[in-house]
This record gives sequence, C-alpha cells and structure tokens, in this order.
Amino acid sequence: MSTINDCLLLRAIRKEPVERTPIWIMRQAGRYLPEYIALKNKAGGFINLVKNPELACEITLQPLKRFSLDSAILFSDILVISDVFGIKLSFEENKGPVFDKTINSFKDLKNITSDYEIDRLDYVFKAIKLTKHELNGKNPLIGFIGSPWTVATYFIEGNSTKKFHKVFKMLDTNKELVHALLEEITKVSIKYINAQILSGIDVVMIFDTWGGLLEGEMYKEFSINYVNKIRDSISSNKTPIIYYVRDPKNKADIIKNLNVDVVGIDSTVDIGEFKRLVGSKFTLQGNLDVNVLKLSDEKIHHEVENILESYNGTTGHIFNLGTGITPDINPDKLKTLIEILANISPKYNVK
Repeated sequence: MSTINDCLLLRAIRKEPVERTPIWIMRQAGRYLPEYIALKNKAGGFINLVKNPELACEITLQPLKRFSLDSAILFSDILVISDVFGIKLSFEENKGPVFDKTINSFKDLKNITSDYEIDRLDYVFKAIKLTKHELNGKNPLIGFIGSPWTVATYFIEGNSTKKFHKVFKMLDTNKELVHALLEEITKVSIKYINAQILSGIDVVMIFDTWGGLLEGEMYKEFSINYVNKIRDSISSNKTPIIYYVRDPKNKADIIKNLNVDVVGIDSTVDIGEFKRLVGSKFTLQGNLDVNVLKLSDEKIHHEVENILESYNGTTGHIFNLGTGITPDINPDKLKTLIEILANISPKYNVK
C-alpha cells in the first residue's frame, strides 16, 4: 500500500527515481482562478479568506480539482506571522500588505516583543488539519514561512515597496537594530513552522523573496544565518525544506552550503548553469518565466523542453514557475503547461 512518502514530489525531493517531473505552482491557489475571485468577493477580501480555516482549505484545494498537480500548498500569506507580534495586517486594493505599526527603533521593537503566543495563528493550524483531512493522502501539503529577512523588510517599511529606502537606511545606520529584529522574527518563525509540522504539513518552504536585495557577506549575515537557525531548530528532521530566493546566480557559493533539501530559483538564471554552480547536493525547483504562459502552446512546449534539457537529470527536479503565477494568466494555459510536462518529461526521467 502506497503512502504519502511514495508520492512523486517527495521522491523527487529525495532524488529517487520518478516516472515524470513533478509540478506544482507558486500561488497556485488564488488570484488567477475565477472560483477564487468569486469566493474572495463573497468573503469581503483576502484577509477574511486567510483567517477562515474552512475557506482557506477550500481555496487550497481549488487548483487540485482543476489541474493534475503533484502537491497542494496551503492558502495563506507569509505576513500573517505579524499577528503574533500584535501588528495588524491588512491588504489594500492595488497596494498590497499594509501594517498599522512599523519597526524603526529599539523602542518600537520593545513595544511588539512579548511571550509570542503562537496560538494567535490557530486559524492556520486548523486550515492545515482540515486540508490534510480532505487530501486524504492523495497529495502532499506544503506549508511555509517567510525568511526572517524578508519579513523584516515589511516590518521596517510598513507596506509593500520596490525601493526599500527605510530598510537600506537602517542597514547603513543601525545594523544592531536589524539584527535584533531578525532575532525576534526568527524565534517566532521557529515556533510557527514547528506548529505547522505538528498540524500535518509534509514539506516546509521558506520564501526568501527579498534575499535578492542583498549581496555577498550581507546576504550571508542578514539572511542565510537566520535561515540556518530556523533549519537547525525544526523539530522533525524528516520534514524536507525548500528554500526559495530571487536572483540566486551570484549567491550560489553561499547557497551551496545551506542545509536544505530543495532550492527554488527564479527565471533570472539557467537551471542547468545553477545546478553546475551549486553541485548535485540539492533538488532544484523551477524555473519557467511566468510570462511564457501568455504565449502560444508551441512556445510553452519549447520553453519547457529547454528547461528539462538544461537540467539534464533523471530526478531531483521539481517543475515550477520562477515567481508566483499572476492574475493575468489564463488558467487554460496552466493546464496546457501541466499536460506538456506530463507528455515530454518521462523521457528525461528514464535511467
């Protein structure tokens, strides 16, 4: 009798033989699906969905009902961790996440530190349990957190930004405060991800979305060091970890020393080249440019084949996009991608 451990995704993570390349998609549960939009409008907004375990479960399962995907990923957000700090998170149309407090001084930090009651995220743990029950062993479930660095950028800025003026100013003038904030976020992240594991997730993903802002020793000091602390504090050594970062090419020498199972990469680097840079230690995840899904089926086929040929391995590859799927993507194009991969990847997975 097969178990969840025998599923395609987990076998690929362990670099065991697979019949085809497994696929799941970042943000597969959400904004490009009409059924999600209908539910969001009915619920009155994104945050109302995230904080309702039944609705979060329903949305997590929506893409699996529509597509032949190899994993579910919990419908949530990396920033709900702010609840533990007593920082109110809201999502504004065309603006994204907004916090009611920011951290720009040690006084600000002192005002948010407490006993860190992880039960404030109980809605996440309930959603995991409901989803695991509904999946009934058919697919694994990925849970996730943001890296401490990535979460810290939002806590410092107070909202979504592309310029990060406050972040870079603090790095320049008050590194001690940055480290103090990162330490506090790391403490909570460890509790949070361990609670997700206890609730039933099969895979941990750490989104270091804004790790790409940092270079060299700064990247190691302010991001990787804290990712390693989380990795070393995960209660179950059997739970595999995916680490995702943008702009990974010039960070390969640091990434190759990470103690994770999978490295997810964006579309700024050739997957075969990155594999050569980091060696054979990791399973790699990625890395189709999301904009390819706006092209013809023939061009999608061509780009998928290019990635499979570049990876050039019989296992140890999880297909994904380089970033989350965007609202302007036609769901039928994702279906096409999945079908193309199912048709052509077996020849790359034969010994």
